Amino acid sequence: MHSLDNPTWAALTRCQSHWAQIEGMARRFPADVCVHGAFAGPTPEAWQNLAHLANRPVGILSLQPLEIPPGWTVTRKVELYEMVQESPGGEPAQPGQDIQIVSLTADDLPQMSALYEVTRPGRSLSPRLHELGGFIGIRREGCVVAMACLRLHFHGYREISTIGTLPGYTGRGYATALAVELARRIRAAGETPFLTVRTENARAIAIYRRLGFRERTVLHSTTLRHP
Repeated sequence: MHSLDNPTWAALTRCQSHWAQIEGMARRFPADVCVHGAFAGPTPEAWQNLAHLANRPVGILSLQPLEIPPGWTVTRKVELYEMVQESPGGEPAQPGQDIQIVSLTADDLPQMSALYEVTRPGRSLSPRLHELGGFIGIRREGCVVAMACLRLHFHGYREISTIGTLPGYTGRGYATALAVELARRIRAAGETPFLTVRTENARAIAIYRRLGFRERTVLHSTTLRHP
């Protein structure tokens, strides 16, 4: 298997292994850092191991829909395109001279959390997610109106994630500018950017294609917990 087929496992066994909570054949990030967890394969033993780490919801990315054993509660299930930036040649110019990209910190967490919740109803931002790779954003009148971060990291690849724009500020190229900047930083470090996007999000997919990203595969994202 390619590392991108099981990106969370690749991250938690390589560049981000120091974050891993480990139980036998299963691993996960601390729940307040990132919801993601993984196992090398969905064997009965691996499911039993994961159950010990899943008293708080854990998200699993898989190439095929998971056959979930009894006792688990699924809280979210979506299909995602995994997109990899084959070439940065299609990147547009930075849209507008008034866009200033800034680094966001823990001090910005209340505004970041509010932005996340309004763009992803029913979900909440992991309060320590910024520790994985850092957030960048755009402010207007002191308010964070757009943001994006670096999340999963393993040899040769870095994930762009949590891209969002506050309602009322969409259509101004803010999210595009943030994606371009993070992709530039990843490539400057000699690595390849990738991201995931819901398969029905045609507008975002079209934007990412213009930035040189191409669909590599479909990943099934399943968030679940075990009492």
